[in-house]
Amino acid sequence: MKLSFPSLAVAGLLLSGCSSAPIKFYTLGAPAVATATTPLSATTSVLEVDPILLPDYLDSQDMLVRHGDLLDRSTNGRWASRLSRGMTDLVTAKLSQIWPTVFVTSHTSASTPSTRLNINITRLDIAANGLGTLDADWSFVPSDEQKPVTHHRASFTAHGPIATDAGNVALTRDLVEQLSAAIGASTPTF
Repeated sequence: MKLSFPSLAVAGLLLSGCSSAPIKFYTLGAPAVATATTPLSATTSVLEVDPILLPDYLDSQDMLVRHGDLLDRSTNGRWASRLSRGMTDLVTAKLSQIWPTVFVTSHTSASTPSTRLNINITRLDIAANGLGTLDADWSFVPSDEQKPVTHHRASFTAHGPIATDAGNVALTRDLVEQLSAAIGASTPTF
């Protein structure tokens, strides 16, 4: 059977009408910038936030919702960067607000930081019923080997609608902000 150009064009138009919605890329929000910036001096303490560690199946651009043992990937929503990078940026920004006299950075600097912060997220579940759970541990590692490394662990929960990808983002952001607040409350000796 031979098809003419007009019939192929019509078929192409019909098929293009069946395409899915465009993919949207989400972040965990605009970076939180400290409103009252304190001038930093050569003696300012530096806290270097190491990249957050996540289970491999979570550390991607896929937005996931848990249904028991099944993880459903959003068809139209993606994280703008790997989830660990977005979380590291948000925690760094929040800690900069909590500790305005400390230079908090997630980038390696030329000088040795006063303290390094290691964060390991062992569980991050956004369940189909709108319950979000995050389990994490974190350690403050001073550059002075005579000072002790301090370890902390906590679990966080939040509830919210997740019928949309934006709801998933809001719930995830809430959990990461709770983690940031807990880290901020466990102030190390700089």
